[in-house]
Amino acid sequence: MLNYRIIARAFSGLIGLEALLFLICWLVGIGYGESHHSTWIVPIGICTALSLLLGILAGKGPTHFERRDGFFIVAIVWIIYGILGMLPFLFGGHMLRPSAAFFEAMSGFTTTGSTAFTNIDVLPHSILLWRSITHWVGGMGIIFFTLALLPALGIGEQELFSAEATGLKLGKLHSRVSTTAHYLWSTYLLITIACAIAYRLCGMNTFDAINHSFATIATGGFSTHTASIAHFNSPAIEYVSVFFMFLGSVNFSLLYFMIFKQRFRLLWKDEELRLFITFIILFTTTCTLSQWWHSGDPSEHGFRESLFYVTSMMSTTGFTTENFMQWPHLTWISLILVSVMGACAGSTAGGVKTVRILTAIKVMRTEVRRILHPRAVLPLRINNDYLTTDVLQSIFAYICCYLFLMIVGISIFVMLGYPVFDSFGLSISTFCNVGPGIGYSLGPLDSWSELPDLGLWLSSFLMLAGRLEIFGLLLPFTPSFWRDN
Repeated sequence: MLNYRIIARAFSGLIGLEALLFLICWLVGIGYGESHHSTWIVPIGICTALSLLLGILAGKGPTHFERRDGFFIVAIVWIIYGILGMLPFLFGGHMLRPSAAFFEAMSGFTTTGSTAFTNIDVLPHSILLWRSITHWVGGMGIIFFTLALLPALGIGEQELFSAEATGLKLGKLHSRVSTTAHYLWSTYLLITIACAIAYRLCGMNTFDAINHSFATIATGGFSTHTASIAHFNSPAIEYVSVFFMFLGSVNFSLLYFMIFKQRFRLLWKDEELRLFITFIILFTTTCTLSQWWHSGDPSEHGFRESLFYVTSMMSTTGFTTENFMQWPHLTWISLILVSVMGACAGSTAGGVKTVRILTAIKVMRTEVRRILHPRAVLPLRINNDYLTTDVLQSIFAYICCYLFLMIVGISIFVMLGYPVFDSFGLSISTFCNVGPGIGYSLGPLDSWSELPDLGLWLSSFLMLAGRLEIFGLLLPFTPSFWRDN
């Protein structure tokens, strides 16, 4: 059975942390002279009351923590954060539909970046900051963020770490998970600060620079303007954005070794990173040549927009500069492919992850060799590490579940009246945590508020399933999870 006391203790700390984040946004709003205090007072009060109540219920019970408790906490806390995170949108009167408000909060925490707002420029500074904070907290993971700030919760660090990082794990840099969290969050914070400074030097004001740095490093895509990066009309900002979206797509363990240990050789030795860079070069070249051929104008603009969108979609950040649905059809295929593939494992990006693509390539190559040489011993290795049968089975199971949920998502969107291509694009955008819509009826520059309530709830589910890599979300909802073994 689940240890409800320790689960209550974990939820108490996690919800209390969300109340603190609300308070930060409220104080920023006061600093900008915003008077809609009910936007924040009621959510802060609800979170504080829940945190205190759960703390009282938890008491000083046993601290024995099982893996099943970890999976339950991870799955439920993301849903709770989404429910509580939508409260400022509702109490501030910025959204009237709970489905749209929950969608916006879940899009933030899962770093998807799709928005249900139609005019972002009129939103208060406090709401804009809250949207960006949801990205930054969700980028490295809510649980991972909490372990870095609240290591003394008295709950099983390893179980929570393993539950939130199902499938392909973040590299452990220390025997203690909380220490690993500190190392990685230090790297995350340092790169975010560097990104904000770079944006500021390129012409953004301080508020825009901070918010866009949160969205860039978290590979989220929320902007403080409806036009996204296009609002600034600056090639320098676009190139800076490309560079830091790329950094957000790299395994943060590698970035830690590069920044703090100066072990630069590890970067090029990493097979996944090499393949990721190869894909960016390949698809940027494809999109650039396609645009040049179609327009007859081999300009720098075509190269820059191709590089920007390939990096934006493959990192699953989702920043936009123009409507790529007006580009040649070959570029659509390229952008859809990079959206599905995603970036490196251990990064803040979504998608299938490049390491799974790399594994599939090696499996196919090995199978061809095995057919030619049936008695040969052909082990599979990535970065000199042998891939066990368990790892291959996990990847196969993930891909099967991925295809199943994609089919379900596409089918429901088709039943809601959307064309097959648009339904396919909507499912990819949400499940791969990409952000911009891919289709005619809901394109990359459109608001997702056009979706009916069922479409928004479905999109929220797909975003969370993609962020937790399916199993982390679905496990607590299976009958076998509740059976005592």
